[in-house]
Amino acid sequence: MSDTTLLSPPPADILVVDDTLANLQLLANILKQEGYKVRPALNGNLALQAVKQKKPDLILLDIKMPEMDGYAVCQALKENPQTKDIPIIFISALSDANDKVRAFNTGGVDYLTKPFQVEEVKARVATHLQLKDYQDNLERKVAAGLEEIRLLNQEITATQRDVIIMLGSICEGHSEETALHVKRVAAYAYFLAQRCHLDEKQACLIKEAAPMHDLGKVAISDAILEKKGPLTGEEWLVMKTHTILGYKMLCYSEHPLFKTAATIALEHHEKYDGSGYPNAFKGKEIHIAGRIVAIADVFDALDSVRCYKPGWPLEKILALLKEQRGRHFDPVLIDVLFANLDDFLALRQQFYHHTP
Repeated sequence: MSDTTLLSPPPADILVVDDTLANLQLLANILKQEGYKVRPALNGNLALQAVKQKKPDLILLDIKMPEMDGYAVCQALKENPQTKDIPIIFISALSDANDKVRAFNTGGVDYLTKPFQVEEVKARVATHLQLKDYQDNLERKVAAGLEEIRLLNQEITATQRDVIIMLGSICEGHSEETALHVKRVAAYAYFLAQRCHLDEKQACLIKEAAPMHDLGKVAISDAILEKKGPLTGEEWLVMKTHTILGYKMLCYSEHPLFKTAATIALEHHEKYDGSGYPNAFKGKEIHIAGRIVAIADVFDALDSVRCYKPGWPLEKILALLKEQRGRHFDPVLIDVLFANLDDFLALRQQFYHHTP
């Protein structure tokens, strides 16, 4: 047996439904000559049973039958999601235009009038089998294409996350502790975004964008970033420019992720009372993403060991957050944090790397 024979598709399976045995035999002979597999059914109920046992590629369906006519059979098949796509060619001695219109309205794809013309039967059947094969192949190709796009999107998203984390880590320095800062800020921001009832899409955007909040620091001198003592007034002015620098690096993309990241980079040092920088935004002039990341960033910065300070005790950090409610921080978000404090501290514990 050749490889071509092994790969040949099975013959089309055609169900012929007619209450007249002579018509069944005639159609079966015509179709078998074309190499099709033919299954006969003498009435509508038997036809439905045959379809349930094995879905055919095409149905030739008589209209006038006892108990259940062809219209009823067709309607039953079209109402079933499993069988609604089977092409149905009505066969009937009825030649009135109204009968044909009803056949098509019920879901038929074609109409053959008795007595049959052999070549017409062959041509109509072949045409509709080709159409069905084309449709099936198209659906498979579309499904395969959509799956490929889904997998590519997953890969792009995963790569995007890795790049964002790497960028954030570079901005924060080279130590393990400061590299982990961007991951903790992202996790804390996501926690707050969920608890203040942002929709999941927006909460995820904030989570994914938060690691880039200090991207502008790549343009700040290491002498300033790694200085162990307090910054001079001039150095502090330079340090504050990282918000604008980060925004300028990110604002050119129209992608929602980078637009959110640009906003966070610009606004995460704004303060609720208007005393922050770079634009002295006040209250809800500050984007919700900026207000959320402000809390996450300050909490983790105080909670972490840095080159210029030890980590603060937890009680001192929480006291400062309460003290700055409505001043540095959005009071509603601070209330959300303290209402969910046990869960927040459990999340913190997952990242805990030092003993205050």
